[in-house]
Amino acid sequence: MPSDELSVPVTKGLFRERRVYLSPEAFADPGDGIQPPTDLIGREVWMDMMDSPTDVLLQTTDHFGPTFWAMHNLADIWISAIVPGQQDLPLVFDTYLDAYDEFEAAPFAAAHGWYRQATAGLRNALEVSAHAARFAIRDDRVKYAAWRDGTAEPPKFGNSVDLIGQAPSVAAIELTLPEGALFGRNPDGVLRVLYEQLCRSAHSHPGHTNADIWLSNGPVFVPEAFTQFWRDFRDTFVACSILLKLAHAECERPGDLLEVANHAGAPWHGLAPSAVTAYFPSG
Repeated sequence: MPSDELSVPVTKGLFRERRVYLSPEAFADPGDGIQPPTDLIGREVWMDMMDSPTDVLLQTTDHFGPTFWAMHNLADIWISAIVPGQQDLPLVFDTYLDAYDEFEAAPFAAAHGWYRQATAGLRNALEVSAHAARFAIRDDRVKYAAWRDGTAEPPKFGNSVDLIGQAPSVAAIELTLPEGALFGRNPDGVLRVLYEQLCRSAHSHPGHTNADIWLSNGPVFVPEAFTQFWRDFRDTFVACSILLKLAHAECERPGDLLEVANHAGAPWHGLAPSAVTAYFPSG
């Protein structure tokens, strides 16, 4: 546990020093408001939990301000894609919100140095988006409901990708793209390649554990790891946006999506811009 003698005060961006309770008015449902502490955490345990992640947070936000703005902007674009209550969205809306939660939580985890856990959140977003598209494109409300209420075995990602790709409307678009395209099998299918990349971190494959990333106990600030997370975030966002379009045809192409696609990484094999144009033809 670092002592005060080992601490360096924040001198830039002093707003980052503050920790405060939010007033009840900050919440849509304030509940009973803030309750007095009943079993307060000890200082030593608090410092042990917070010192290293806070150091990583301060260092990350020292150097990646524009990246945080970009991720925040993309999360806002995502949550604005569907207007709640506008229409019947039984096979889309819950999973759409699940993906939004991951797009919000993953940058928070990465900012504190939990890069592996942040990448696992992106994998979750890709999974639920693929499953929603699978059920929606087939209008399979019974199996969707069984998945969501836990009365059926969770769908397999590969099966969902296969079933989406077999839909006639999707197959017709895939034929306009290079072989493999989004829903083909390895080594060319973008969805499978991206999922495999995200799973390396989610499943702690050798070379992708926390210790491998930090080369230490941690968390510690690793700029290269945060940069890779940002690449994965972009790649996942583009994939989820296309899956959302398949699940809910009324979605319009977000204004920044093609620009994000222009910077897509290796899992996309250079297909991202043409895929966005193909799946959002009226963009």
